[in-house]
Order: sequence, then C-alpha cells, then structure tokens
Amino acid sequence: VWCVCVFTRATTTMIARVNTQTHQTVAPTTRVVSRRGVAARAVKKAGPTAYEGVVLMRPDCDDDTRAAALEGFKGMFGDGLVSWDVTDHGLKQNSYEIKGYPDAYQVVINFSCPAASYRDAAAELCKPAVGSEEVIIRSMIMKV
Repeated sequence: VWCVCVFTRATTTMIARVNTQTHQTVAPTTRVVSRRGVAARAVKKAGPTAYEGVVLMRPDCDDDTRAAALEGFKGMFGDGLVSWDVTDHGLKQNSYEIKGYPDAYQVVINFSCPAASYRDAAAELCKPAVGSEEVIIRSMIMKV
C-alpha cells in the first residue's frame, strides 16, 4: 500500500511516495514553495566555479614552447578567469604511451572561472589539433 506524504520544512516542500508497510520512500521530488504556496524557481548563482586540471605536454619541447602552450591554454578561458595557479611536476613516466610518448611533462592547474567560460574552453579542447605543433597531448579538467 502506497501513500503520498508531504513534508514541509521552512520554504521547501518534499513530496514523496511512501510504502506504509516497509516505510520505504520512492521517487521523492523537491519543490521550492513561497509563503503563498506558489512554486518558485530556484535561482542558481552565476559566480565563478573552482576547477582543477591536469595537462600533459610533449617531452621534446623546450621551456619557452611549454610556457607558450600554457598561455594559450589560459587564453581559452577568456576574460572570465578569476584565479590561475600552475604547479609544474616536471617530466614523469606515463602509465601507458600517449600519442607515442612514454613520458610527458605534467602540469596541474587550479583555476576559477564562470561555467560559461569553462564550456567554451572545453569545446575548444575537443577540437583536434592539426600539424606537428601539438604541444598538449592530453588534458583533463574537473570541478573541485
């Protein structure tokens, strides 16, 4: 036997189906309700979000080429970049060969930017690089 229960707490109303014999809750839904009882939309702040990225670069590049590649990577985020911190881990052995390279320069980047800037940069990173001037051989960015 299932019944519908409504739990109210401050300005949030939780509506759930509850099994009366096992007290198991199934398919809860949450709505934000104003004091008048009208459903209101939850507004998400558009502030900067913290991200952490790992960039692997070719081992046969010199320091100037790597610095230029990191500046290009930084430029992908445009004017929305709030903070940028680079930690160079140097030349490290890869677990497996990536694009024919058994080792790569590893750089960890901590940065903050709006989600729209991140989406634009992620779309740019998905495009294939043409020619032998590809310095960044692998990159991974995750939300912190």
